[in-house]
Amino acid sequence: MNNSKSNKVLLTIIGALLFLHPLGAQTNVAPVSLQQLLNNMQSNYELLKSQGSLVQARQAEKTAVTYKRLPHFNTMFQAAVSSNNNLQGTYQSYGMIPSITGGTRAKSDLNAISGDVAFAGLNWEAVNFGEYKAREDVAKLNLLVQSNEFASTRYDLNGIASAYYLELIRQFELQNIEQDNVTRLQQLKVSIDAMVNSGLRPGVDSMVAGAELSRSKVGMYQAQKNLAQIRVQLSTLTGLSANVLMPDTNDETKLLKDGVAYVFTSVIDTVHHPYINLYSSLYDLGRSKFKLENKSYYPRIWFDANGWVKGSSVSYNDQYNSNLLDGYAPGRFNYFVGLTLTYDIMNIVHKRLNASVARFEADAAYHQLQNEKAALNDEVQRALIEKDFQTNKLFETGNQLESASSAYSQQLGLYKSGLSSVIELNTALSYYITAQKDYLDARVGLMKSVLNYSLVTNSFNTLVQTLKL
Repeated sequence: MNNSKSNKVLLTIIGALLFLHPLGAQTNVAPVSLQQLLNNMQSNYELLKSQGSLVQARQAEKTAVTYKRLPHFNTMFQAAVSSNNNLQGTYQSYGMIPSITGGTRAKSDLNAISGDVAFAGLNWEAVNFGEYKAREDVAKLNLLVQSNEFASTRYDLNGIASAYYLELIRQFELQNIEQDNVTRLQQLKVSIDAMVNSGLRPGVDSMVAGAELSRSKVGMYQAQKNLAQIRVQLSTLTGLSANVLMPDTNDETKLLKDGVAYVFTSVIDTVHHPYINLYSSLYDLGRSKFKLENKSYYPRIWFDANGWVKGSSVSYNDQYNSNLLDGYAPGRFNYFVGLTLTYDIMNIVHKRLNASVARFEADAAYHQLQNEKAALNDEVQRALIEKDFQTNKLFETGNQLESASSAYSQQLGLYKSGLSSVIELNTALSYYITAQKDYLDARVGLMKSVLNYSLVTNSFNTLVQTLKL
């Protein structure tokens, strides 16, 4: 195409951009920006709020795990009245220690005795050969995974907001096209009626023009309904009033001109893409759980330090004291300090069986990560192909719009000169309206490809901030 032809197409495109925005110029409502939609959707999106709370929960869990190293320090005091009537014999208490363990005698004696006991004991798992550290690592990675879940949800929300915003622009422009068509046909019908009344045209032309005007009004009502519905949907998602949800048409020029130049020449950063971060952290979490599983079967060394005092109304020579209050005075003190090594011999079997589960889960997370990398690379390549297609489509629909506009203008002149019929005029007008809509679809398609490419290459936020969308 020569330079004069290119300039004509460019002038047609600029003229169409100005022609399609009469309603935006007439409204007193300040247009909403893409950034404003993003901010309101993020503050109004319940799933995002839920995941934000889960991030806080994982942070609290991480803090709690670090305190697992602290020892247990138990205290107890008990005062009681009971019998002291026991028999020798072994039994398994299954964790329940009877309150009276001594006092075996030949005859049954149900006389009451009194007694008390006070106990303080420190129990600390001093050494578990790395399990504390392994648990802390798992808690840190749980927090990282939840944070990446939150980030990936925000990424998805950016895509949702972008799609809704482009649809808002499309419906707004479609309404302008339909409104302009109604205005054009109203003016045309006035001219046709004048020619019919003067006898220059048959009456059927006026009826055809009336039918075409009614049909165009239905199209306008449909466009108004679609615009109202998308504004209601956006109002629900953002919390903004539907009445203020008018698109900023300046964003179209920014995306079609500066957006293409910025996004498709920027550095592709898929390494830090939210989805890659998420699956990488899931893989790291799987490996950390595998390490923890191994550490959980190591021996444990406990440090114990206990002290207790005891009183009893039974004397050292087995004499019952009738004054039960004497039994509450401490009579003996004992202490215990020691190290305990515990190890379950069957851990060898448990470790072999259970560790394999954690290992396979880690392997699964690794394959998910590799699959996501491949899928993201595929999306980048397809986004580039889509951009090339939409760029070519925009150029050709610009030519289509220019030709259809000229054809309609010529056909209108021929009709007024009596050289063509109203059917031919309507056909030319139909071509012109179709060209306007095709050109709009191409513009929205290219804007969509710009935003989609910025999302898959992790440059969306910088695009919005740089272009002030």
